[in-house]
Amino acid sequence: MGRQHAAAPLRVLATLVVIAVVGTTLAGAPARAQSPYMLGVDVSHHQGTIDWSKVVDSGHVYAFHKATEGATFDDDMYATNRGATAAEGIPFGAYHFARPDGGGIAAAQADAAAEAAYFLTTADPQPGDLLPVLDLEVTGGLPPNRLIAWTQAWLDHVYAALDVRPLIYTSPNFWTTNLNDTTTFAVQGFPLWIAHYTSDPSPRVPAINWGGNGWAFWQHTSTASVPGIKTNADEDRFPGTDLSAYTIPGAPSPTPTPAPATPPVNQAPPQISGEPEVGNTLTASRGSWSGSEPLSYTYAWFRCDSAGAVCEEEGVQNGTAPTYDVKPADFGHRMKVRVTATNSAGSSSSDSAPTEPVTDTTPPQTPRMTNPKRLVTKGDRINVGWAPAGQEPVSFEVRYRSATKRGDFGDHASLVGPTDQTSASLDASTGRSYCFSARALDQADNPSEWSDELCTASPLDDRDLGGKRRWNQRNGRRFYRDTLAQTSGSGRRLIARDVRVREIRLIVQRCRGCGKVAVFFNDRRLDTVDLSARRTINQKVIRIDRFGRERRGDVTIVVRSSGRKVKIDGLALVRAL
Repeated sequence: MGRQHAAAPLRVLATLVVIAVVGTTLAGAPARAQSPYMLGVDVSHHQGTIDWSKVVDSGHVYAFHKATEGATFDDDMYATNRGATAAEGIPFGAYHFARPDGGGIAAAQADAAAEAAYFLTTADPQPGDLLPVLDLEVTGGLPPNRLIAWTQAWLDHVYAALDVRPLIYTSPNFWTTNLNDTTTFAVQGFPLWIAHYTSDPSPRVPAINWGGNGWAFWQHTSTASVPGIKTNADEDRFPGTDLSAYTIPGAPSPTPTPAPATPPVNQAPPQISGEPEVGNTLTASRGSWSGSEPLSYTYAWFRCDSAGAVCEEEGVQNGTAPTYDVKPADFGHRMKVRVTATNSAGSSSSDSAPTEPVTDTTPPQTPRMTNPKRLVTKGDRINVGWAPAGQEPVSFEVRYRSATKRGDFGDHASLVGPTDQTSASLDASTGRSYCFSARALDQADNPSEWSDELCTASPLDDRDLGGKRRWNQRNGRRFYRDTLAQTSGSGRRLIARDVRVREIRLIVQRCRGCGKVAVFFNDRRLDTVDLSARRTINQKVIRIDRFGRERRGDVTIVVRSSGRKVKIDGLALVRAL
């Protein structure tokens, strides 16, 4: 390609006169109203064949054209329209539609460098062209810190190749939402081409009015009707009459002997912006540097002590981007960043001042209860367990509430905590129901929400039941609480009076030749159970019935066989499901 722009033909010059003077006509055309802007268009293959002479006559005197997208797509109308605008003397620039990718910071930076190299090879920007443009409209699924690193890598690659800072094209919402409204690129001097479709006299500008620099170009509509273009077109505004500041300068004369490269020297240290709080993002500026261009920059983040006097020798893992997401491990530390500038003559580093100590107001994730796993606990101790939902908790608190067979659940009592353990146990009283919950504490003592409860019931022992006058007691460690009640007489009963219950379970010994029992609640038979089995089974839990809500009344066990042994070990009254 290698072309140089000549002076603009009379058509473009005449058009510029039309823009500047109210009431002047050209070739008998109606007078155009005075505009505070130079108008231009940005196009791609979607606009098809363009009559650039008509575009110029309509007062649109510069153009941007899509050259590439991602690392594989090039616009097939780019070369044609580049030549046609050159013939009309229209200032022309190329833009790259970004397709960010990368599973980590390093991968994102490598992807950005590949897209930038493809753009430079395909678009072939030349002296006299308008500045190259990075078009940011999609994230590729990258989170803000990774998209910022991707953007920095693309801009650095093009800057190093052309020695000019590319324009950044974006919308206010995209920048604020997907790049955390960062001012990183504004303070580095990359100009803004803002896309904001509004009838207001000026656009909304992100990044604190782009670091106080405002906008360079404004795409104020995508539906302009421009003579010479068959479809709707994007129309752009430039707040001035001289585009030279946004033009790639001419190539230096090859005759002078290049001066020896000078190594980088820091003129002002980097600075960190953002609140040092867990969950927030810190952003580092490069600082100010002298030395031969092109300069490349690397970043390293460090944790320092609470006074900021002593810092770790090794940088924070994965802390090599201009942005850093503050982690729970940073709590109480001050953070600093080291920027290293490199060129062909060497490298130099500069450290920022430390931040204030990192605070943490973000609670950890709520843990989950893992034990007790059963609605009925037959032992004299309840095993309680819990587990973190993430890696950040440093301790736990575990509480419980309980209720007797006929009383209400009481207030919560502490089981353990704070503790770094994930299990404990509690002595269980017969006939009592227990519900357990846990919460996590992080290193800043921020508590999580209490977890959902896990509940269990400690059964009534056979000795807790009424009506045992004609029952025999058997003792043995194989029985629940070391005893059970036995009889062979039909019609004999055991009863739990005035209890509250949602589910009833019977604890029995099943055996060869064992008899049957019926279970009643308030004189209504719930079930009849055959206790016979081929072999003896101790402490067998048999579910009798579950109610839709808690009920109050008497539970009665009645023998329904004669001459066959019935062995009752306990009665579980489940209160909480």
